Amino acid sequence: MRARAPLSLDQCQAQVEDMMERGTAFSHVEDAINTAPFSELHKAALWLLAWSLRDRMQQRQDARGMLAAAADGWGVP
Repeated sequence: MRARAPLSLDQCQAQVEDMMERGTAFSHVEDAINTAPFSELHKAALWLLAWSLRDRMQQRQDARGMLAAAADGWGVP
């Protein structure tokens, strides 16, 4: 059996875009990014790409939820 060549960053980008277009759960896209054999910087860029492809209202809702959770953790009213 021949070993597969690792995915290039361009191939991973296309895969992330395809997953998002197909409506794959964001958590599954994150899992795919996290297991990719790239640096943390490359993974962060892929995650940001995936985030940018999400529904705008969902982005805003999640961001507000994260801010609320962070504020609770920081003791900010």
